Amino acid sequence: MAGVGPVTEPAPEPTGPVLEKTGARLHPLTPFVKGWGYFAVAAVALVNNEGLRSNLEIAGLGLIAVLIGGILLGALSWWFTKWQLTDDAIRVDSGFLFRRTRIIRFDRIQAIDVAQPLLARMLGMAELRMDVAGGGKSDGKLSYFKYAEAGDLRRILLVRAKGEQGAQQQEQEQEREPEALLVVPTNRLLGATLLSSTVVASAGALIWLIVATMVFDFHIGLFAGLPLLLGVVSPIWKQVVGNHGFTLSQTEHGLRTKRGLFDVQRQTIPPGRVQGLLITEPIIWRLLGWARVELDIAGVAGKEDGEDKLEGAQLLPVGERGEVNAVLSRVLPGFHLDAIELQRAPERAKWLRPIGWRYLAYGADEQVFVTTSGWISRSTSIVLHHKTQSVRLAQGPIQRRLNLADVHIDTPVGPTNAVARHRSAEEAAWLTQAQAHQARQARQAIESTRPDQS
Repeated sequence: MAGVGPVTEPAPEPTGPVLEKTGARLHPLTPFVKGWGYFAVAAVALVNNEGLRSNLEIAGLGLIAVLIGGILLGALSWWFTKWQLTDDAIRVDSGFLFRRTRIIRFDRIQAIDVAQPLLARMLGMAELRMDVAGGGKSDGKLSYFKYAEAGDLRRILLVRAKGEQGAQQQEQEQEREPEALLVVPTNRLLGATLLSSTVVASAGALIWLIVATMVFDFHIGLFAGLPLLLGVVSPIWKQVVGNHGFTLSQTEHGLRTKRGLFDVQRQTIPPGRVQGLLITEPIIWRLLGWARVELDIAGVAGKEDGEDKLEGAQLLPVGERGEVNAVLSRVLPGFHLDAIELQRAPERAKWLRPIGWRYLAYGADEQVFVTTSGWISRSTSIVLHHKTQSVRLAQGPIQRRLNLADVHIDTPVGPTNAVARHRSAEEAAWLTQAQAHQARQARQAIESTRPDQS
């Protein structure tokens, strides 16, 4: 009789609340952490209402009603939000009026970070931020858990997504801080924010409103200046506090950014997933030689909750020209923006852009296609040829009269918007064909260098 070798039992998965299969709820204090800001806004609005200030009893009842209503709505949202692990994905069901189901496949998860915003940190809570290929910024967020539970779930998801060895590599990389390539000083962040067009315009309008109300007795009311005040405070909070200590480092898996004073955020930028770049230079920044650099990255570009603006990954919130060139060369080896020969728009484009037509240009090399536009705020879009999804020609009725047309280089959703505006119709037709051919050749070249998967 043949002997039977020892049977190896499969290693059991870690047990605990993070492995609930039938649908687990998030931390019960999640509604409070997510919704305290709405209550604060309501309180400020009630306090600034002259009628309610004269009747504190009604104001107090209003605040209590807002608080109770917020608790009830938050409790309903929490009760109907459940998550669970399946064989190949993490599933999140939410919504009590309109049901929503998110299914995040393990093989689409690129990286996972455990983040602790200020209030969550005070309560010992944390959220998971998953970098999901093809998803928006908010699609990969799952909040909130106890801090220990968030760490356990992160390890489990990394094993499911990358295997045991890949998970260990990411854990080790997360524990050690790589050497910094660049650190943005806080005083430069503050100066750049104060000199941005939004803050300058809002501050100027707010000063005029105060003078008009207090000196000239226009009876406009200082409460009308609240939106202007937010126009000053909000950018400062977002840029200075959000990007405090911005550090760019090089790791084995690509560039890594770290930023934030109260809410420390880390993000890894694998070079193979970069779709395009956007360089922004407001007019005052240009005089100082400053610029901001953002990236279109698969799985990162998307809308933030409650915002319409599309944002990508920040590569550099504000940097000098030498720093901008250095980080560009990290993402695109061998690329030099100054070496791109730009083709200006024809002079008749001034009938459509009386001032800005001088700043409309495009150029290309073997690696990228570049467009520039903007007078008050200069934008330079850089698109990799092999990431081009489509090329199209567009011509409006006035452009037809002027024999002009636009050429759009379409890329995945993100801040980069490469458009060669107001070219002559003949040049636009040629450019459309040439760029489509260039993109096709670049994709074939990339595919030929990949190892055979068969």
